[in-house]
Amino acid sequence: MASRRRTLLKVIILGDSGVGKTSLMNQYVNKKFSNQYKATIGADFLTKEVQFDDRLFTLQIWDTAGQERFQSLGVAFYRGADCCVLVNDVNSMKSFDNLNNWREEFLIQASPSDPDNFPFVLLGNKVDVDGGNSRVVIFITHSTF
Repeated sequence: MASRRRTLLKVIILGDSGVGKTSLMNQYVNKKFSNQYKATIGADFLTKEVQFDDRLFTLQIWDTAGQERFQSLGVAFYRGADCCVLVNDVNSMKSFDNLNNWREEFLIQASPSDPDNFPFVLLGNKVDVDGGNSRVVIFITHSTF
């Protein structure tokens, strides 16, 4: 059987502190969720092997601190990224309003070769909190981002 070559893809997760970036990464990679909040200091990453069609990919998923004081770490972590996931808490309009700042800062720090076509994923998190009754950001808001 011929060996298949893996493609490494660097994925950066960005958003305000407390929106659930670490929980998303841990749930996706390890299928584990914890209700205990522990702020990320600096950055951390996990890897996940995925297959799409007949190709193998290693996703190197970087979870960054949401506090502004750690944004200066951006250049080292953002460079070479293949995709950026922008996360907001659907129960916090401020976290949604800040997404454009995260996007712009990422583009400045990462300096992708084609910034107009760089792939961003917008992800509204915490839809399960309070049975959805606290939600202030709705799908229509996300689709107009």
